[in-house]
Amino acid sequence: MKYLFLIIIAAFFSCRSTKYTMLPAAYPAFLKEGHRGARGLVPENTIASMKRALDLGADVVEVDVYITKDGEVLIAHDPYVNRAISTVPGTAELSAEDAKKYTWHQMEYADIKKIDVGSKGNAAFPRQTPQAAYMPLLGELIDSVEAYTRQLSRTPAIYNIEIKSDPKFDGVYQPDAAVIVKKVMDVVHSKNLGKRFYLQSFDKRQIQEVHKSYPDVITAYLVARKLSVDAYLAELGYTPEILSPYYKEVSAQTVADCKKHKMRLVPWTVNTAEEVDSLLALGVNGIITDFPDLLLKK
Repeated sequence: MKYLFLIIIAAFFSCRSTKYTMLPAAYPAFLKEGHRGARGLVPENTIASMKRALDLGADVVEVDVYITKDGEVLIAHDPYVNRAISTVPGTAELSAEDAKKYTWHQMEYADIKKIDVGSKGNAAFPRQTPQAAYMPLLGELIDSVEAYTRQLSRTPAIYNIEIKSDPKFDGVYQPDAAVIVKKVMDVVHSKNLGKRFYLQSFDKRQIQEVHKSYPDVITAYLVARKLSVDAYLAELGYTPEILSPYYKEVSAQTVADCKKHKMRLVPWTVNTAEEVDSLLALGVNGIITDFPDLLLKK
């Protein structure tokens, strides 16, 4: 009886040690991720961009979030208005300094929603079709995507939610990690997504907070430095389910090390067929791209 008890205890701790390094079975073996939707073709981080990504075969839509002054979870990549792609009502072209007057964490959503982030187009993506668009809230975006996949009888999407944060700008561009993570999780829980989402960040504090307060939630560590996989995990203090490095930093060693730690390896942001093929040959577990059509036949 004593030995049976010890075996059960050992099995329990063994399961806990691997619990956070495996993705649910419902996740595809290879993650086809639309970066900010289908940014190369449709204005980024908009509902239309998410739908286009799904139309092109993405099974994961990647979005970025900030917290507004009135506590809403906003879909936006930059902490203040991106003057290259935005039209602010009642203003002419903004200077770089004036753009910072439109900082999301210092504005209420009703005012943010008036900014057009699509009609101007995006010079960096000549294939993108300009169209009037606003920055949605996370909850609205999820509702729209869920309705879209149901309408077309498609497999429900997975949401990759990136928390934008920089320790130098705490309180200016974002609240502290505990507040951000709770706000995001409150929205996600209200949508009954089950495991069909994960949280990622370059700021380790955000996913450390997720790991501490919501240990069952899948996380990804976004990285862009020339460190080893073991070094990244040492600084993070735990093993996330996914490591997402800048694609040019991925090597055969990166792939081997991620396998060793039972992590998925999903590099960003890969925008040519040649680069996609090169990474597939190395054995990555997913691709984040502005052009999901690159992954149609993968």
